This record gives sequence, structure tokens and C-alpha cells, in this order.
Amino acid sequence: HIRPALPTDNDFILSLASRFSDFDLPEWRTASEVDSTNRRLLQKALEQPEPGSAVFVAEGGNGQLAGFIHLETEADFFGGIPHGYVSFVGVEKAFEGQGVGHILMNQAETWTRQQGYRLLTLYVFAGNLRAQRLYQKTGFRQELIKYAKEVK
Repeated sequence: HIRPALPTDNDFILSLASRFSDFDLPEWRTASEVDSTNRRLLQKALEQPEPGSAVFVAEGGNGQLAGFIHLETEADFFGGIPHGYVSFVGVEKAFEGQGVGHILMNQAETWTRQQGYRLLTLYVFAGNLRAQRLYQKTGFRQELIKYAKEVK
């Protein structure tokens, strides 16, 4: 079951911030850096939502919170046309492999269509293979690849 997030869901959503560093990060990134930044951005998104954004939660059969997705509107870099953007999608570890991520991504597509957009984008760390498999299964394809190098 997918529904719009409620203020009572905020603690659950924030508790999943550490899921965004639960893979092999580049050597110049620390889990604490990624987690604190994501927690701060999520908290702001929950407390001061931007126009053109939405947060949805997935519930298991017994009403247990299983995951969430935060969606925003962005302008395409090349054409300037507004499109949907998945800023965060997180699934509770106990619900991994049960289709929750797939359902959340379907909600992202529904929301994007409802906004009248024809494009949905997201970013993913190169080391987050679990998320990349989900995105590929739901029809996403690579468009740009960002390279980074730590200069010492």
C-alpha cells in the first residue's frame, strides 16, 4: 500500500538515512558524511517541503512502514523542461527483496505523469549495485556518468 507521508512518518523516514551509505562508497566519502548530509536534507524536505515535491510511504500488509520515496521537480539541464526527480528512495532492510522498491518507483512514475512530465531522473552512487539493479528493472537507463578524483 502506498500513501502520502504524514508527519508521524518522519522518524521512520529519517531512520532510513543510513541506508544511503550501506554499500561501497568512494574512498573519499565517509558513511557519516553521507548519512548526516542525507538526514539534514530529508529533514528539511519533510519540515519545509518545496513546491512541486511529494513524499510517499509504503506500508506492508499489517501496516508496518516498509519504505519511502521523496520526489521533486527539476529542470532538465539541456532543455530546461521540468521533470520528475527521485531525490530519495529507501526501503527498510526487513522488506528488501519483497518488491517495495519496485512499488515505490511505480509511484514515482505515476506522480510524474500526474504532474504532466515526460521524464523521471535520479542519481545513484556507482557502488550502489542493489539500487542500480532496481532502476534497471524499472526501465531506467544511464544518461550521464559523473567522474570524480580525489586530488591530494
